[in-house]
Amino acid sequence: MTFSSQIEALQSIVKRLESEPMPLEEALSLFEEGMKKASECRTFLEQARQKIILLSEEEGDVEGKVWNPLEGGEP
Repeated sequence: MTFSSQIEALQSIVKRLESEPMPLEEALSLFEEGMKKASECRTFLEQARQKIILLSEEEGDVEGKVWNPLEGGEP
């Protein structure tokens, strides 16, 4: 599953949990599935971050500056 499809699935789960009345057992199951997808997305983003740092170092950025895409700006 791609990162984009994981995010879409996670958004769908959140939408269902927020808008649909459901039995507690079903809500817990969806929550658990959502947490798993969130963890997988976090892992992907961390791996991408490390790759950006490595590529930056290869291009002469010896500091290996950490880039947080949520803060904006350039890496």
